[in-house]
Amino acid sequence: DGVLLNVECFGPNYGGGSENSNASSNAGGGNSMHKRSMHNSDEWPLLLYIHGVCESAETWGVQTLAQYCAKHCWRLIVLELAGHGLSENIGKLGRAACPNFDDLVNHVVEFTEEMSSKFSRSKGFAMCGGSLGGVLVPFAVEGILAARRNNITSSMTEKKEHPDFYGIALLAPALGVNPAAIPPSPVVAALKALSYFLPSRGIMTPIEHPTYACPPNSTRNFSGHWPLSTSSMLLDVTANKVPNDVVSDNLQQRMEGLPSLYVIMGDKDEIVPLQSVIDWFEAVPLSSDSGEKKLTVLKGAGHDFFHERLKGDKQKKTAFEHLFDYLNERAKKDFE
Repeated sequence: DGVLLNVECFGPNYGGGSENSNASSNAGGGNSMHKRSMHNSDEWPLLLYIHGVCESAETWGVQTLAQYCAKHCWRLIVLELAGHGLSENIGKLGRAACPNFDDLVNHVVEFTEEMSSKFSRSKGFAMCGGSLGGVLVPFAVEGILAARRNNITSSMTEKKEHPDFYGIALLAPALGVNPAAIPPSPVVAALKALSYFLPSRGIMTPIEHPTYACPPNSTRNFSGHWPLSTSSMLLDVTANKVPNDVVSDNLQQRMEGLPSLYVIMGDKDEIVPLQSVIDWFEAVPLSSDSGEKKLTVLKGAGHDFFHERLKGDKQKKTAFEHLFDYLNERAKKDFE
């Protein structure tokens, strides 16, 4: 659609943002890391990350994730969604205005295809998304798999390399919405109609306070009332699109061929009901018994656990440590 999207790549030597945490010392390692460190960093697996609404690559979560990637010998690549961070928006829409969910899904597919082609020497890649990114990624799976099949078929005679697709990891994915957060139906209908005329305005919408910015003075993250178009889009996805997928055959068709699925949720998530995520997770046509899919519930964690400061608690795994247990297990076969 002609929109220029910003992509941030965090390489092997990344040391963290200006607000440095103790993540580097807590990131750990293990045999898989040491085996990968003996390989050229061009072969490191890719973690392609999609952020949440109003966010960017300059958040505490992304910067900490980059440190973990460097420690575990993964290359982190972050897509800043249209209207977010340094990315352009469609038409004359303002910052963080996202009226069309399908446009964002298509951008994720194109981003995945472009990065797996650009870093073709990488052994493999996994997709990861948080909140809004956590619902965009599974909806992009069908397009990602189709693009991979086409690319592999068309380049067989050229003997081009294609990184393995390990699967997807979702952090507090927006796969449902707390009914208490939904205004009365007449108000929803009025705001939806208004969003067509004033898509970039924030009226009676959630307020974003980017306390998660890293560095703290970053201007990449949106602040203020969410644009009407974004609120309307997210409500439609979480209250209608996702539940309809669960009770229909759409989810099974969309996820067919997905290698693996990992979901991390907090049991105190105040935005997305845990049961909604469990219902969606159980409907995905992968086997829990064989390890194809796994759900980890963090005790006491809310929706923003991804941006919480790491305390270095040795008695309790952080979300990042759970994530890299999954990622390293999926990549292990390529580095044995």
